[in-house]
Amino acid sequence: MCSRHPLPLASQQVTDACSQHRLTDQWLADPRRQRLARDGPEATAARVGQCYQLEGMLRLPRFRHDRLGGPMQRRRALFWTIIGSVVAVVAVVTALILASSGAPPKAAPSSTPSISASKSSPAGKPAPVVIPQASSTSSFSYLSDLVPSGALADRVEPGPVKIDGSIYPKSILFYCNVGDPTAFPIYKLDHNASRFQATIALGAKFPPSFEAGVILVGDGHTLQTFTVSGLKPNNVDVDIAGLHTLQLECFGSGQSTSAGWAISVAWGNARVVEQH
Repeated sequence: MCSRHPLPLASQQVTDACSQHRLTDQWLADPRRQRLARDGPEATAARVGQCYQLEGMLRLPRFRHDRLGGPMQRRRALFWTIIGSVVAVVAVVTALILASSGAPPKAAPSSTPSISASKSSPAGKPAPVVIPQASSTSSFSYLSDLVPSGALADRVEPGPVKIDGSIYPKSILFYCNVGDPTAFPIYKLDHNASRFQATIALGAKFPPSFEAGVILVGDGHTLQTFTVSGLKPNNVDVDIAGLHTLQLECFGSGQSTSAGWAISVAWGNARVVEQH
């Protein structure tokens, strides 16, 4: 391998760094010189494998690369930048469309079942709440706060009900017997229990022909029997003094629950009056 030494460069002359001979005018007329003048020393050197010294500087061939910062790498970065921008714009437009056409939020479900026996409260006005008042010598034990016994007693639903447009907050509700097994809840009474009071109605708006027969049983004996229809609720006030248990029974005139019709009875503010 020959050594390369910088040589003086005459005007319009090119020195071969390997041969160290001054090129003649005849050599300058060589097609290689013309290619050198046209493409530059780097391109010519890359083609012929030679090194040239121009203006006191050694110019080496430059090779194309696509590493970090290369043209291809920059094109890839630009491509993914455009894709990311398009995705972001689509997401923003979708969010704006959903926000502008958003449906109204769902209202929270009411804790009061709508089981009005007849009329309901006027639109826009809250339903009145019925709260019984005890005397100075008595107190109430609401059946909704007691745990009944008997078969299927767990089917008794405690809570507020709406009867004839008013809310009865301390109530119970269960289905009547129409051929399928139903609950006949039994409640244990304290020794100072004196009366049983309640406002009783059908647990939904049924046709006028639908009725329920209600039986109040104390210590295994019938205390009172009456009929409840969809026309008007019944207010009951029964003497239970000296009794140990109170059982509630109802029988519907509709079809069987398995056939799609079932009659429920709401016992509004059903309570035991206890004397002090």
